[in-house]
Amino acid sequence: MEFIGEIIKHKIFGIGKITELNNNCVKIKFDDIEEEKDFVYPDALDSYLELNNKVLAKQVEDKLIDYRKKRAEKRLKEEELRKEALELEMLKNMKYKEKKIVIKKIDSNIAFKCNYCDGGSNNGSIGYKAVCSDETIDYNINSAKNKWCSDPESNCYQYLQGNISREELDLEINENKYICYESKMLKEWRTFTVANSNGKNKEKSKKLRNVNPGSLVLLTTILPKEKEKGRLIFAVYLLQENYEIKYEKEGVLEASDKYRIELSVEESKKLKFWDYYFNANNPEKISNSNGLYRYFDDIQAAQVLKKISEIKKGTSDEALSTELLEHYCKIKDIDVNEIPELSGALQVISENKQQ
Repeated sequence: MEFIGEIIKHKIFGIGKITELNNNCVKIKFDDIEEEKDFVYPDALDSYLELNNKVLAKQVEDKLIDYRKKRAEKRLKEEELRKEALELEMLKNMKYKEKKIVIKKIDSNIAFKCNYCDGGSNNGSIGYKAVCSDETIDYNINSAKNKWCSDPESNCYQYLQGNISREELDLEINENKYICYESKMLKEWRTFTVANSNGKNKEKSKKLRNVNPGSLVLLTTILPKEKEKGRLIFAVYLLQENYEIKYEKEGVLEASDKYRIELSVEESKKLKFWDYYFNANNPEKISNSNGLYRYFDDIQAAQVLKKISEIKKGTSDEALSTELLEHYCKIKDIDVNEIPELSGALQVISENKQQ
């Protein structure tokens, strides 16, 4: 079948023309987009793309029938193995604690635990772009008792004590001086592998495992007065291409210039962290008290991106969220149409209650 030059339609990007087809990749130049875009072949023709040539489309459909069957069998086997691994881990903790069952799994993505910051918040953004409001500063220090917020060296602590004015506090961040990592997280789009600390007590950066260009970074937090099970995801991004983590500089993880998405408070409430993540040693345990970050696997990452693409439908981020999902599934060799159902801690707890 000859595809080069054929007219094709994408659900988001509109009308385009096929320029190249190599192995499992088809390149398309869309009328309204300057750069060419890559899609997984033949997967994209089974979902996002529609050929204008009906004769060729029928030939592709005939080929896809066998492809869908093999793909479904492969995904079913993978899901069965995943469920078996989860069941083994549950048995390990519930019935056979004396036996050691080792499940090998590569977790190449990372989720950060962030203090709540409403600085710069509006209808489209949860915050993380400026110093927190007075109410949130008081909450982070006196109620949440966050480590850096409560440190006497913290400017926010000094402000709450009346030692500096609000004008002086805002001036500090406007002049690009250090307040906290969270206050610039979605302004500079970068995270760090050390907890907030300063001066002589600054912690050394921690080495990450399996995190590399193409890894997905999740930013999570808990809204004031909420419990850990309500932890939400408020932003995601891919690490920069050809990016090397500079551990000597606090382990900075900078975002891709393109693949970065933030969510509003209301959008974030639809994206609960524990719907996707679970502790392999105790799947029903919901606790995030130790450590700054958690690792998670590629399927869990794809599940998060799929949900974001659903949340962002009808918004200015719809096209980007769809493209990010497709791009991530392509580089991780995941079938975007066969992403498994959620199996996070909240699902495990719910299923066990129903049994």
